Amino acid sequence: MPAKMSKGFGNEETIYQDIDVLEADVGKYKPSELPEREDELDKLHMALRPVTMDGSPRDVLVYGPTGQGKTAGVQLKADQLQAWADENDHQLEVVHIPCKGADKSYHVLTRLVKELREIRKGQGVDEPSGYQRKQLFEMVLDELETIGGTVIIILDEIDAIGEDDYVLYELSRANPDPVKIGLIGITNDLQFRNNLDADVRSSLGQREITFNPYNSKHLKNILARRAVLALRDTYFESGQEDFTHLQSEVLDSGTIPLTASMAAQETGDARQAIELLSYACDLADDEGTGTVAERHVRAAKEEIEKEALIDTIGAETTQRKIALLTVVSGELNDSTGETTSLHRLYLDLCNYIDANTLKQHTFREKLNDLVHSNVLAKDRHGRGRGQGMSNTYSLAGDVDPESVLETLEDDSRVSDIVDVVRS
Repeated sequence: MPAKMSKGFGNEETIYQDIDVLEADVGKYKPSELPEREDELDKLHMALRPVTMDGSPRDVLVYGPTGQGKTAGVQLKADQLQAWADENDHQLEVVHIPCKGADKSYHVLTRLVKELREIRKGQGVDEPSGYQRKQLFEMVLDELETIGGTVIIILDEIDAIGEDDYVLYELSRANPDPVKIGLIGITNDLQFRNNLDADVRSSLGQREITFNPYNSKHLKNILARRAVLALRDTYFESGQEDFTHLQSEVLDSGTIPLTASMAAQETGDARQAIELLSYACDLADDEGTGTVAERHVRAAKEEIEKEALIDTIGAETTQRKIALLTVVSGELNDSTGETTSLHRLYLDLCNYIDANTLKQHTFREKLNDLVHSNVLAKDRHGRGRGQGMSNTYSLAGDVDPESVLETLEDDSRVSDIVDVVRS
């Protein structure tokens, strides 16, 4: 039998007409409207409108879980304001600072100095290093005064700074001449404001806007609009841009409802819904069927969850991996899953590969870490009258033993344990 040839590029038929529209990353595709967020966008509009009256924009804190349109909504209104400024010869600069990974105000300030300098000098400016944060803030003020006009600073995922709110304290009080500053903080952490210093809360919290989770109807409409732009032979009838008026020759009638339902039941995350539909479309397109069916959505969800599990487990420490394999071994051998029983098995597995061993209380901490990562589940129950409490650990509901073993079988540090568990 001849060997199977790998696929070539460029000759396949496709269901796509603009594949990037099904990218959830706003850096790759920016929606031109967010009808499900009209109320939130109206509040953003109100906060930014003073700029059109030669005033200062209001400071705003935007809250909401991941995938609720916060960043897209802020960028949409900022782009609209920029268009107005360009048409009316109003000097406006919008600076977007992604704060993820910047765990201190210092790192936010270095990024901000770089972005402000690039407004004047163009791309390629290095972040400053070796300065104290007060010096960095003075650099920010110098750059703002040089730029002039109105500057809106968007701090995305600002909760990354934790309790180090120095940058917020200083920026919310800054009043350099002759520039007008507006500060927009975006956070996934609904408790972030409460953790801020009282003075920062009073200064920054002029406006607060909450983006609550999308429901299934919202997600169906969002996916329908994306599908019309991304897929061929897909359109809205009667000029009504919602799911009930969607017509498509490449989507089965249940594909978008199933996708939206899956995402709504978990988090109401539009990004998750878009990624799921995108993966399902990729599977159908690669298969060459010409139609995206519900089975493609289910297969996509399974693949996404498997990839997420691989990423999560692969990033764990060796001791956590051994702890996880201990639970897998226990389940495959019908063990009780209680901490003491698991610890005895853990010691045997460590001895087999000559690894360092942990005391039971530290081993339990590793198990709890895996619970927090949603890889394990924990059940706390009584041993009986007067006998105290006991913890029982098992694989989380969507994690199966074979997936764990497949993920770790190529890890040289624990592969021998995988062989033992399978034997």
